[in-house]
Amino acid sequence: MPRKSPGPKAKGLGAELRVLRKLSKITLEHASASIGLSKQVLSRLETGQRNISADEVAGLLALYGVTGGQRDKLLTMARTLNDPGWWELNMPGMTRESATLADYEDRARKITNWSPLLVPGLLQTPEYAGAFMLDDGVAPNEVESRLAGRLRRQERLTRPDVQYTALIGEAALIGNDEIHRDQLAALATAAERPNVTIRVVPIQAMPRLGRVEAFMVLDVPPTVVVHVEMARSAAFLDDEPFTTPYLRRAARLGEVALSATMSLRRIIALRDEMDV
Repeated sequence: MPRKSPGPKAKGLGAELRVLRKLSKITLEHASASIGLSKQVLSRLETGQRNISADEVAGLLALYGVTGGQRDKLLTMARTLNDPGWWELNMPGMTRESATLADYEDRARKITNWSPLLVPGLLQTPEYAGAFMLDDGVAPNEVESRLAGRLRRQERLTRPDVQYTALIGEAALIGNDEIHRDQLAALATAAERPNVTIRVVPIQAMPRLGRVEAFMVLDVPPTVVVHVEMARSAAFLDDEPFTTPYLRRAARLGEVALSATMSLRRIIALRDEMDV
């Protein structure tokens, strides 16, 4: 029977297996030979370009010395690789990139989100998100389906097994209409959740940071994935040489951002100014 085309879950599982192989200091050649595959095929498995069977995962985990709960989790992922997540069911507005991001968000235990010019997607109100989608050139008949996916992703923050930190540029909070006011009110409400931290990076701190594009750091044990947003595309990074600069940027942003308490006061003050 032919293998099904790999979905977002395959990329996540492959990335975790690659990290475990590197931590074990085992070469691609050695690992592939141990389960009867070519080096090229294992490379495709690790990058999510090919599905991997539970037997292949079990063989690799034995070679890497992975046992206990971590072994059970990865084997379960392999066995359910073709079971669709919500992001793969009846979601016509979900691009492959959005589906991959939703998969990482679903498995992440810690998420740090830097957004200099917009409120982060996981915190956007439907009206705010819809307005910016239209401004960004999304066809009106596609906005509804994209919003459905966005709102479903936001449900992740209602579960206590993830710690979410939003670092938001102060410029993103400035507006003069009802949509912005309601968005600020929604941010103030979200900040009350025990697993959500919102910190504002003041406008005057931005020149010291240089050019720092929007990005999201997702802690998906045993690896860290960085999602980088660009003008018309995005990238997922999981190799340490590429993720380390973003971890440093996140730390630097944390140094200049207002505290969570001061950030909440700033958000409320901006909201109240719009009532005057």
